[in-house]
Amino acid sequence: MCRARGRLRQEDVKPIVGDRVRCELLSPDTGVVTEILPRRNSLDRPLVANVDQVLVMAAASEPTPNLALIDRLLVTAEYLGLRAVLGINKADLAVADEAMDLQKLYQSIGYPSFLFSLRTKMGLAELKAQLEGRVTVMAGQSGVGKSSLLNTLVERPVAETGEVSHRRGMGRHTTKLVELLPLPAPIEGFLVDTPGFSRLQLPEGLLAAELSWYFPEMRPFADCRFGSSCMHLEEPGCGIKEALASGLIAQSRYNSYQQLYGELWERERRY
Repeated sequence: MCRARGRLRQEDVKPIVGDRVRCELLSPDTGVVTEILPRRNSLDRPLVANVDQVLVMAAASEPTPNLALIDRLLVTAEYLGLRAVLGINKADLAVADEAMDLQKLYQSIGYPSFLFSLRTKMGLAELKAQLEGRVTVMAGQSGVGKSSLLNTLVERPVAETGEVSHRRGMGRHTTKLVELLPLPAPIEGFLVDTPGFSRLQLPEGLLAAELSWYFPEMRPFADCRFGSSCMHLEEPGCGIKEALASGLIAQSRYNSYQQLYGELWERERRY
């Protein structure tokens, strides 16, 4: 058990989950953190450092996949330079065809995407291979099985699970603490849950004018007749709009782009 050295507290330097630190032992069981090593990256929500990738979780059904939330998470991962993978739980349900369509959509963009079922254990080997040796943050709607997956992978109960509310079709928030949990061999990575997560604020440095760059399938078409000033919304001759009309960009992804662009534009207008 370690506490931060007084000098760090005086300098208002606080260790966060995922930090690599140097510490000094005071006894076999206690010590002090003497230095926080430089962070490769850090997230604000959850507050965690040195992350390798984001596991974006959805469910084939119960709750219905929230495509806008999935795309928000993927844009954030792109902006932060994090690898992103999409895991679709409950693939044993009767709506498996819709889940396969969702998998194909994101695979076509370039995101590793896979179906699995915690109930039947199908697809878990592929999921584990994606986590091997990495520090992974889980994110997604409540009720998609994040806590159940965490308990399954860590091989002991570490997270409280909740049922999906039939009235709202949403999961009840169950996780309250941010914790970096080691995964057993042969995975040997770490997993972080996102407490009570349902909505992610877009990174502060992300600008509306740059948003299309963080949609990988839009990049080849972003060089429009209006150049970098094109918003890809109503402008005639927009390359992204033409790609959308040709089926090269999915309508759901473009809808997410419109929504996020409006949010970023409003944020910039206020500040």
